[in-house]
Amino acid sequence: MNELDRKLCRRTTYVDDSGNSRDFMLFSGLDFDNRFLPEARAYWVHFREELAGEGILAAHVPLHAVDLIGGRGRHIHSYGEHGLSRTRHRQYLRDVVRRGLQVVADMPGIRIRIAYRNALLGKRDRPELYLAMLTDMNRDLAERSEMARIIIDGNGTDPSFRRAHRRLPAANRSINGDPIFLPAKRCDLLQAADLVAYAAFQSLAAAPNRSFMWDWLKQTFPQMHGPLAL
Repeated sequence: MNELDRKLCRRTTYVDDSGNSRDFMLFSGLDFDNRFLPEARAYWVHFREELAGEGILAAHVPLHAVDLIGGRGRHIHSYGEHGLSRTRHRQYLRDVVRRGLQVVADMPGIRIRIAYRNALLGKRDRPELYLAMLTDMNRDLAERSEMARIIIDGNGTDPSFRRAHRRLPAANRSINGDPIFLPAKRCDLLQAADLVAYAAFQSLAAAPNRSFMWDWLKQTFPQMHGPLAL
């Protein structure tokens, strides 16, 4: 029996990325204790029901932070339909991101993992950043005698993610197998990871037109260690 067989898969980590070619690239991971996953999902479902009840964002609309903060997206209802000014409508959608971050913070059994690098290092460094985050996560899990599986936004066509998993050492291996790929539009907790990733990116990039977001990450997750430069 190998090391993977001796450990239970106790955690599930949902991973998404953010960044641009000028400032930073980063990955965020929402790392859940599997015992609390149903409750964490219930938190998110309740949040989506609240938004739907408010009549501006239907429950089937995937939450994508870039679209919400920019007030765009073909599924987002026209502000005119609800008698809102354009400014008020945009503020509402930005509040959706802020509220979503707080829902994540309130979820039981969660750890937040964020790793970043300067984007000027080039696109080829993105797989290396993912591997660095994976290595740091694997070390942390091994110290806790835990096992995790990873679910990542995507369709599985990028082989670099699988290669990163296969580069982890066999000794003290605490991440189970290859990543599981899912499109974020079909997975609520990947959408939650997207909101965290975008907030983390804005906290680092400090774009003047997103100054209202600069402190959202620290305010919402005051006990979080990071983001980590890896």
